[in-house]
Amino acid sequence: MKNHDIGKRLLLGAVAGLAGTMVMDYLRKSTHDAMPGGEPPMRVDPGKFIVKKGEQVLPGKLRRKIPRKAEDVAAKSLGIGYGMTFGALYSLLHPRGGGAIRDGIALGLLNWAVGFLGWLPASGVMPPVWEHESKQIALPMAQHAAYGAATVAAYDALVTVV
Repeated sequence: MKNHDIGKRLLLGAVAGLAGTMVMDYLRKSTHDAMPGGEPPMRVDPGKFIVKKGEQVLPGKLRRKIPRKAEDVAAKSLGIGYGMTFGALYSLLHPRGGGAIRDGIALGLLNWAVGFLGWLPASGVMPPVWEHESKQIALPMAQHAAYGAATVAAYDALVTVV
């Protein structure tokens, strides 16, 4: 396989991941009022947490010069980048695409597991999943499954057009 093919696939996968992230953000906002208490029990916003951790490696003088607005934009962008990264990784594993239901749900649940069973509790951003209420597990899993299905569907559409 040629390098430009891999680059093209990664780009298409990232764009598909962006589409899936937009679907998930819409679902998060629309289910917030419909299912009160269904949000995961985050101790701190994950994006803000990562930005603060990144700033800690900078000298104090430089750290104090970073505008709050830049921190906020960076924190919000990290979630988008996370979704785009999973889309790009999918494109490497399934160059020609796959089934939006089977592959998409698997991708979404993998995305959920990496966060909810992995780095989020390990970093202290949220308590371990076994301390969550059932709706705080089910709702994010469903949202992530929809993210994955939308990402794979978008990738499938992109690879047939481009």
